[in-house]
Amino acid sequence: MRRILVLFFVLGYFANTSNGQTKTAAQTVQDFYKWYTTKGAMLEWRQVLKRPEFSPAFRKRLTVFYQKMEKDNEGGYDPIVQAQDFDDQFKIKPISSAATKATFELWMFGGKAATVTLNNVANQWLIDDIKGVQ
Repeated sequence: MRRILVLFFVLGYFANTSNGQTKTAAQTVQDFYKWYTTKGAMLEWRQVLKRPEFSPAFRKRLTVFYQKMEKDNEGGYDPIVQAQDFDDQFKIKPISSAATKATFELWMFGGKAATVTLNNVANQWLIDDIKGVQ
């Protein structure tokens, strides 16, 4: 009986790991902005930065940005959407994609709002930069 239970758990583990496909870069950025525009933007910034989609380096840069905003008593600007206002009706358009880096445009209100760069680290796509339109 014990062997059957061990075998059952081992088979279950392998079934889960084989079905647990990693997200593509496009899925990662789409899922993140869907979450952010419907729920995340209403959270305190420290909660947002706990999301697994951010690279450690980008999380650190965002932390510095938000801490400076708090220190200077500034507010209103959102570095995630690169604007003060945002729309939950957004589009993600691919610009480039390689094995380790992908870049997308974030479109809101009918225009380009930001460029989002993801890096593939340990087979996981992470948002590493968000730049506004120049």
